[in-house]
Amino acid sequence: MKPNLYAQPIPLLKTIEKANLKKTRNAIGTPGANYWQNSGDYSIDVQFDPSTRKLNGKVRIAYKNNSPDTLKLLMIKLFPNFYKSNSMRNMPVASEDLGTGINIDFITIDGLEFKDFKRKIRGTNMYLTGVNILPGKNTAIEMEYDYTVNKGSFVRTGQVDPESFFIAYFFPRVAVYDDIDGWDDYPYLGKEEFYNDYGNFKVSITVPGNYQVWATGDLKNPETVYEPHILDRIKLAETGDKVIDIITDSDIKNQNSTRKNKFNTWKFEASNITDFAFGLSNHFVWQASSVLVDPLNKRRTRVDAVFNPEHSNYSKVVGYTAKTVDLISNYFPNIPFPYSHQTVFDGLDAMEYPMMVNMLPFEDHTELLELTVHEVFHSIFPFYVGTNETKYSFMDEGWATFTEFYLSPLIDSSVALEYDISAVNKSAGTAEDMPIMTPTPQLYGKARFSNKDLKPALAHRYLQELLGKQLFDKCIQNYIKNWAGKHPTPYDFFNSFENDSKVDLKWFWKNWYFEKNVPDLAITKVKKNKKDYNITISSPGKLLMPIHLTITFSDGSKETISKKIYCWKKDYSDVSIIFPTQKTISQINLGDSFDVDINPEDNVWK
Repeated sequence: MKPNLYAQPIPLLKTIEKANLKKTRNAIGTPGANYWQNSGDYSIDVQFDPSTRKLNGKVRIAYKNNSPDTLKLLMIKLFPNFYKSNSMRNMPVASEDLGTGINIDFITIDGLEFKDFKRKIRGTNMYLTGVNILPGKNTAIEMEYDYTVNKGSFVRTGQVDPESFFIAYFFPRVAVYDDIDGWDDYPYLGKEEFYNDYGNFKVSITVPGNYQVWATGDLKNPETVYEPHILDRIKLAETGDKVIDIITDSDIKNQNSTRKNKFNTWKFEASNITDFAFGLSNHFVWQASSVLVDPLNKRRTRVDAVFNPEHSNYSKVVGYTAKTVDLISNYFPNIPFPYSHQTVFDGLDAMEYPMMVNMLPFEDHTELLELTVHEVFHSIFPFYVGTNETKYSFMDEGWATFTEFYLSPLIDSSVALEYDISAVNKSAGTAEDMPIMTPTPQLYGKARFSNKDLKPALAHRYLQELLGKQLFDKCIQNYIKNWAGKHPTPYDFFNSFENDSKVDLKWFWKNWYFEKNVPDLAITKVKKNKKDYNITISSPGKLLMPIHLTITFSDGSKETISKKIYCWKKDYSDVSIIFPTQKTISQINLGDSFDVDINPEDNVWK
């Protein structure tokens, strides 16, 4: 008997089964009645010296154990230890950038000094043993620390040029303890990204007086760090659509942007976020505008482009960012942009942080547009909705990559969009190719990008075609609404879409996310009848795909036929398409520019 695709449930992990039994999760994709997550509020004081790259910090953490478990240890993430000489890494780092990592001068827990022998540091993980944190208890943790920011080997953080820096993952923080895995003990090795709890941040950053600072959150003391004319320009940008040159070449040349003190302390605050990052420079210009993101309460989001004036193409970034924020708020997913500002900083990477993006000055306009859209959309996933990037990066990268080809044409139609999906075709069927559900740390080689970024993005596109835009948008809006400020798993995503669409999609999740199938459709037979053609399509690769046919007639005219991915029968049988016509068909082409297929030779019939 051939398999019935629609009758087979998706594989369920034991940890998910336990969560369902404990009612922290459920089968309809909403947080369960007993859902919980821990939180940490952070007060951070930082002094950074650009000339030595030395960062000194003090962090005070108010940690709340909302779990039903008594915590016998605390796991602390020490991300600067990525550059420690004896840490494990899966990305190259130049020997001159290796050092001692983060030095922790002291730790206190609830006012008592934590003895050194109770600390165990393994790479970027520090384990504090001998604690006893009861359910519902608040715990106060305090640390003083220092480290030297990397000069080269820029991996999401470090020196951009001798007088510009992007500083991220710069403070010790409590790791996530959740209802699925307990402590998140994946070490930070470089390739994989992050998983953080939500909390409130108060951060003071002290730098030389001629430096400007841009950061996560709202600047709470602008009048003590900026000259009055800069404050006027900021206010103007925050209240209108026009692009304002807040810091200009002239301001930099005349050194009249910041208060003329030896040092300035910049104070930022942000509520209910997962992380904090900042950029600083003494010679970057700043363009800004704002976007009406919530017409009901007239709330606007400021958008910033902060860049080296030598990178003239960066002048497009503020407009691209504004349009992306507008589309997020009013088109897809059509939810008010959740943050007060979105700043794109001219750096050496393409990486997202809450309210901040560190992005290269791409010379190619297509790349500049697509990467701006991609990184800004990360504001929704994994920041507004707190997905686990470390374990399942497809939950945020898939959505951000989807917007590259979905939203980019709506932002700048003059930029040619010829999106390259060949990575899936090249890696499909290889030993390195794995199901999308494979934990990200297990993905290596030429299939890594396909399975964490591009293949899930295409799955979203095919799912959108299946459900239709209106229902698809309803499903993602409810998913975001239910999981904003929380930590969904892939199963919560699957269950949420099924519950809100009222469509059985288990066959789709199983085929696309859990199985190692290959994209390969073929035109296997075309039969001409008196009043129609019978066109037979097969799927030898077993990865279910929508069918898109372009029919060319002998007179040169064309028609298109589309069949949603649901057209495949329960047992992978061929799909037969009856096409009524009195004309003579000269050619049939199978597939469009977003249909992956490893064997295009059998996609043409003449």
